[in-house]
Amino acid sequence: MNRVLRAAFHASGGLKAARWIKRKRLRILMYHRFRDRAAIERQCAHLRAHYTPVSLMQTAEWLLAGGGWPDNALAVTVDDGYRDFYRVAWPVFREYGIPATVYLVTDFLDGHSWLWVDRVRWMFLQSPCASATREERLRKAHEAIETAKRISNHDRLAWLERLPGELGVRAPVEVPTEYEPMRWDEVREAASAGVEFGAHTRSHPILSMLSGERELEDEIAGSKRRIEEQLGRRVDHFCYPNGSLSDFNDTAVETARAAGFRTAVTTEPGLVSGSADVLRLRRIGVSPDYDGDYFAECAAGIHL
Repeated sequence: MNRVLRAAFHASGGLKAARWIKRKRLRILMYHRFRDRAAIERQCAHLRAHYTPVSLMQTAEWLLAGGGWPDNALAVTVDDGYRDFYRVAWPVFREYGIPATVYLVTDFLDGHSWLWVDRVRWMFLQSPCASATREERLRKAHEAIETAKRISNHDRLAWLERLPGELGVRAPVEVPTEYEPMRWDEVREAASAGVEFGAHTRSHPILSMLSGERELEDEIAGSKRRIEEQLGRRVDHFCYPNGSLSDFNDTAVETARAAGFRTAVTTEPGLVSGSADVLRLRRIGVSPDYDGDYFAECAAGIHL
């Protein structure tokens, strides 16, 4: 939508019409990173003004009943468990009374590894092997990551072992501040204040690339058990890593079901109806970096 069309759309009440047309569908927003309090505060003000924020637990109850949520119901989810959720976003969500569900990669929080996609980007950016701009290095990292997502998990892990030598870098064992996860005491603090925490596997692999049911159970149920150990409460929600239809399969869904999850979310874009599969829920990807009009259009369900 170009600038002139966007201005005309907003001036004519297009957003209000879009919200009314889609008022019976549930919106599940998907965030990842938060660097600017002012940006997420502006978005929360918009959400509070135009939607009915609901928790994922409420959503699960309504889905089991076949719908029945209020008009323009909206749930907020956050993937991965970066520490900037705790430092930047959570205080704002709490101030605006907007429930949030955060999906945790448990090996990440346990300090066993940092997220592999971040490690790849870091190595490409730090490599002395090529005289390239930051943008060119990030593009090459993105291409390498997308290729790695389409090979077996065994081959991906072997490639990650070789990559530092190929790029002439040594990735630090400790996660750089830019990429650090929440700490378990911070998770417990936020949980005690109402934040819902879900599982996002142990190591964030592409589930369809795992070798079989044993690996799936370790990643899916294993992450659930670890969070439950830390929180002392049941974990009901799951998020498929990467989350497109090619990134998980029916076996992964059944493994999530067997583990006892009540909901599972994908990254497939869309709104949720009362008849939706509770273990294949669609979401709307958003970012605090979006300008106000574009964010409002995304929340309204225009960009799907």
